[in-house]
Amino acid sequence: MHSPRANLKRLLTRRLPLAATVGLAMVNGCDASPLFDAASFYLYSFAKGLPLFHADAFYYLTSLMVSLLTLLVAGIPAALYERLRGLSDSTPASLAVWLLSTLLLTVPTLLRLFGQEL
Repeated sequence: MHSPRANLKRLLTRRLPLAATVGLAMVNGCDASPLFDAASFYLYSFAKGLPLFHADAFYYLTSLMVSLLTLLVAGIPAALYERLRGLSDSTPASLAVWLLSTLLLTVPTLLRLFGQEL
């Protein structure tokens, strides 16, 4: 059994940064994202012939695609950090690198949501 202190430490060092990273990626997948229209255009060109093509599903699929792309691209610096350090598992530092990379990719969307432009 883990002690409550160990559980709290695991929550703060592993789960909380991962949840924040996924949350920021989901924000970047909203329709205010500068990537949303381009992703929607390319996804439409591939999906228009599918029998299950529907506008609502298409909207959410575009949002999911942008969010996943954000997670993948933001994970590259974290993976490089782990590789350069010779780590075999993620550390709080590499999770922080992933979170900061996601934040940097999400800044244009956040600015748009708050009425600012770059």
